[in-house]
Order: sequence, then structure tokens, then C-alpha cells
Amino acid sequence: MDTEFRKLIDEAIHMELNIGELYLLFYRQFPDESQFWWELAIEEENHAALLKTVKQMGSADVDIPGELLPEELGELIKSNLVIRKAYKDFKNNPDRDRAFRFAYRIETSAGELHYNAFMKNAPESPVSDIFKRLNGDDVDHAERIRQYMIKYRIPATE
Repeated sequence: MDTEFRKLIDEAIHMELNIGELYLLFYRQFPDESQFWWELAIEEENHAALLKTVKQMGSADVDIPGELLPEELGELIKSNLVIRKAYKDFKNNPDRDRAFRFAYRIETSAGELHYNAFMKNAPESPVSDIFKRLNGDDVDHAERIRQYMIKYRIPATE
């Protein structure tokens, strides 16, 4: 596995874990929506676990579909910084509506969209088939968040 791919996958794993931690914070802060946030948090942790498997497969010289990760390490680093800052902000200043807007924004960021697109559209291969089966229904977080916002009249803008 080349160094650049290793850096990319490590940062993608961190992003999934950071998003999961943020959703667990929302789970604790907003009891009326705890089940919603819990499910998303668990799915983000599942995404991180799948990416860790990709990393192990890369170390074992298995052909990894190039579509799985974004091409730019900088995008992932930037997203991780934004997510970690948001965690601190939300921890000190919980705001339900802002939490949903931020979650939607993160789920439509480059890294998450790339992961979602791969899970839906990757060309058939033994590796992509395994990932699609393992991932199951853990996709479309942005759409699920948006539909929840619509259903419960959470404003999309401030």
C-alpha cells in the first residue's frame, strides 16, 4: 500500500469516527431525537470499521476499488478540523436546529458523498460486493436527515 493511500484512508477513518462522536453528542443532548442520532452514530462507526478493513486489505495486496475514497487528502483533513471544532462548539452550546443543519452539511461534504456514491454505484468486483453487503442500508444519511428536518419542521437555514 502506498503512503498516500494510507494517509487518505487513515484520514477517512478519522472522519467517520469524528462524525460518529458528534452524533453521539447529539444523542446525549437531544433526548427527543436520541434514537435518530444513535442509529446514525452506529452507522458512522460501521463505515469506519469498513474503511479499516479496506486498509487491512490494502496491506494484504488486494485490489481496492479506487472509487472508495476521495482523491484529495486535503478535503478530508479540512472536514475533520471542521467536525472537531463543531463538536467543541456543540458541547458548550447545544442547539437542536443547528445540529441538524450541521449534520446535513457534513453528510453532503465531499468525503461522505464519495463514500455514499461508492456504496451505491461502484463497479462490480468481489471487494465492492463484500462492502455493499456489509454496509447494508447504512447510506443516504443526508437524505434521512433532510427528511427528518422536513417532517419535524426544522428550518434548513437560520
